[in-house]
Amino acid sequence: PILAFRGIASASALQTPNCTVAMPIKVGFIVGKDTNLVEDPKFTTMGGDTSFLADLPDDWRVDPESHDYLKDCKPGTKGFAHCDVALAWWVHKHCPDIQIDIIGPADLTLQRLKSNDFNFSLGFNAVNLLVENNENTPKDMKALRTCGNIAPDWDFEQYILHKSNYMKACMANGVPMAPTIFSLKGKRSPDGLLQEIQERGWKTFVMKQSESGFSLGFLKLKVEDCETDPSILHNYFRDYAKCPEFVVQESIEGFTRNWETRCFWYNGEFLYAIANIAAVSSEDGAERIITGDDIPAEFLENAKRIPTLLEGSARRPSSACPSCRSRAVAPCRWCWCAPTSGAPTARCTTRTSTGTQRRRLFS
Repeated sequence: PILAFRGIASASALQTPNCTVAMPIKVGFIVGKDTNLVEDPKFTTMGGDTSFLADLPDDWRVDPESHDYLKDCKPGTKGFAHCDVALAWWVHKHCPDIQIDIIGPADLTLQRLKSNDFNFSLGFNAVNLLVENNENTPKDMKALRTCGNIAPDWDFEQYILHKSNYMKACMANGVPMAPTIFSLKGKRSPDGLLQEIQERGWKTFVMKQSESGFSLGFLKLKVEDCETDPSILHNYFRDYAKCPEFVVQESIEGFTRNWETRCFWYNGEFLYAIANIAAVSSEDGAERIITGDDIPAEFLENAKRIPTLLEGSARRPSSACPSCRSRAVAPCRWCWCAPTSGAPTARCTTRTSTGTQRRRLFS
């Protein structure tokens, strides 16, 4: 089912001599999260208020067993709201001049996207499509690429999706990073990569895919093991042959000792941070998450330095947001995709490592 919710558009109404015509902004929210619960004791214990979700249609709650939306489950199945749907519903309840359109992965079409002024890709984007890689991927990818009204815009998302883009920008602006090799499709081979690693004198290294997430395709390997058994790298190259680039880095001890710190900014203003040690990096395989004052001050302050170092270097997004372009007005100041300061306003993720002669920041 297609669900859209219309509000009363007092702020954006068109005035005519004889009548007032309500014209709400139409905003799509592309959803698909099944790992970020809001209707959960962890959220309410932190002081979160879920009362606004009381009238959320059950269709958009997720079954914890099948990870499907309840609209696709048997009647009577119980489910819970995740962060992407919760955010869309909060906008519906608190922003009367916005008409929301919740778009699930199965509802994604070019026509649906173009029917809105713009669409936020919150819980489902190109990464999900590339990971799923099913018969619908080409069609859905084309819809996202050609609709012209997604936020972040397609070019900006592609800039982020290919890790070498922003990693090279970090390097060019003096952000220290673990020694890195970008292994590009058509120019790589398992034997050639191993030889380059050997020449650099690495003992242990990590590999990841550029167009991926969720730690899929992540490996931590010892050089001596790859020398003893060449099939390790040969199998990786075979299994991920379609990936445009592998990111290969010397393994840094601090990855298992220090917190990955995610800083969130809006229009150049720091809002909050979340720190975690990922399961793939921890010694016992368990993920740990801390927030607020529990984040070590040194990690937090170093992470907050990154946007300052990168200011003005990132690819500038389009001069106006999709909604602004469609309405032919000047770029709005609130729009995250046209930051007036030129500083990145999206998530900035860093790893900080201390205890060495020189403090280092790892992207």
